[in-house]
Amino acid sequence: MNLSRTLRILLFLSLIVSVCLPGSGDTWIRSNIILTLADGEAEPVDGFLHIGDDGTLISVLAGEPKPATDDKVVDATGKIVIPGFLSGHNHLWQSAFRGIASDKELYGWLENLHWTYGEHFQKRDMYYFTLYGALDQLMHGITTTLNHSQNVAPTYEDYMEQFEAEMDAGQHFLFSYILDANEDSQIVRKAKLIDLIDDTEALTTPHPCLDFGIHGTGMYFSLDRHKEEIAVAKELGLDMQVHYLEEKAQSLGDGQAKFNDYFAKDGLWDGLVYAHFIHVTDNILTSSIDAGAKMVWNPLSNGRLASGLADITKYLDAGLAVGMGVDGAASADICDPFQNMRMGMYALRMRDSSADAMSCYDILRLHTLKTAEVLKVDDRVGSLEAGKLADFLIIEPSTPIFDPYATLAMATSASDVESVWVRGKQKTQSGKLLTHDLKAIKTEVSSRVARIKQAADTTP
Repeated sequence: MNLSRTLRILLFLSLIVSVCLPGSGDTWIRSNIILTLADGEAEPVDGFLHIGDDGTLISVLAGEPKPATDDKVVDATGKIVIPGFLSGHNHLWQSAFRGIASDKELYGWLENLHWTYGEHFQKRDMYYFTLYGALDQLMHGITTTLNHSQNVAPTYEDYMEQFEAEMDAGQHFLFSYILDANEDSQIVRKAKLIDLIDDTEALTTPHPCLDFGIHGTGMYFSLDRHKEEIAVAKELGLDMQVHYLEEKAQSLGDGQAKFNDYFAKDGLWDGLVYAHFIHVTDNILTSSIDAGAKMVWNPLSNGRLASGLADITKYLDAGLAVGMGVDGAASADICDPFQNMRMGMYALRMRDSSADAMSCYDILRLHTLKTAEVLKVDDRVGSLEAGKLADFLIIEPSTPIFDPYATLAMATSASDVESVWVRGKQKTQSGKLLTHDLKAIKTEVSSRVARIKQAADTTP
């Protein structure tokens, strides 16, 4: 029931590196356009971020910084400083399979990706595919992600490579874990997750995994398996995220009809998070809100797979907590939060023929603080506030700034991100990673995909 030897070595090395690195003084970021996105702080701050050597924000204040002699000062005057984006629903490994099944909806797409290539995965495939997906998100300004991990690879050890890759990437993450269905005992299935959580929490220094959750897959197999996942989630105090009411035909078929079977009584609680949640009934919406359930909206993926447009305006007005995600990098293809915001905001405005459907300020908050609230990590990330982790972006827009919120939501792309910072450490500069050799990783990914494709093409 212990973790694999590889994963234990990884956790040990992470601890050694964290302990041995010396402190380097505080860091100060000076900008006249700091958007904290905190509650009640819509007005841009002309001032500075003061970051401690532990990577937390000491203060966000107006005025001029007062650094000590050995502190680092970054002049971002004229540039926009915002919290790093959060993505509340992702399948990072899919980054290796972009552009696949371009004319298919959800189940045709699954047939072309999961059910065609999955059986041909080998050792380290999941690791490299997930690492590439996490680093690509980081370069696009996503500093915290929920990896809704998937057991496409043949063995459970191959599946767990996703966690290892996220530990290596340097991005903050939550790991949505699938209970090991290969184990016959419910006790053993739960114990394996407890081991993983305990070993991760044993690191006495900060590490990138912010929390765990359950990826609910039981609803696709049996009611007993689904109930087991709920019981484990509740006992361990974890959220459970599920794909629900995504594809129209399935949703209007048995998807809505199964709501009472799977989510009534014990299955509906404040730890339940829906991914997609497009084709809902009023009863499902009201019942979910009353129980404290939440959702993650994935506009790019929903458009790409022709899944439909969630009525986010109605959901928010009714009181549903909504976050945003860029979903799998083969169903949204480009993990760009700027594109994701525009897709969602513009679709709502087109549907209603009204600019009041969604504001630039609100869509930015949905992809940052509101997602952090849905994931229950808003005490650490999602806004620029004293005591939180110093995860932020410095953006140099290519156009004059009339309204910084409109500039970000309507006229900015990932190429305008000058630098990405996680826990007070710079991770990118002008679109290039400072921490990994991305070219070498891409080469490795391409080689592995070519091998998988060849195997699939020659398999009857």
